[in-house]
Amino acid sequence: MTSCDCCHTEFRWGEILKANFLHGFCKCRNCSCAHKIDFLSRFKVTLLSVVPFLVFGLFLTPFESNFFTILIGLLIFILGMLFTPFVVNYNLTSK
Repeated sequence: MTSCDCCHTEFRWGEILKANFLHGFCKCRNCSCAHKIDFLSRFKVTLLSVVPFLVFGLFLTPFESNFFTILIGLLIFILGMLFTPFVVNYNLTSK
């Protein structure tokens, strides 16, 4: 997991997941330093969540119903997003 560059406090899994969903900024709960997700980590988030969703939805659709295809695709997206806090890196933007 990623930790703060100022005080080395480890970010919580939920904080990073929320930052990945919203805007890519994470604030340290101990020293209030702001961190921003780097470009490579944004790419990792896309590879883990959006790409499997699109591959399933466009090429691997085993269901006749669009509803089930979208439902399973969203489940794949959510499962991919759950792993993103373990692979992303944040860089210090301001103290």
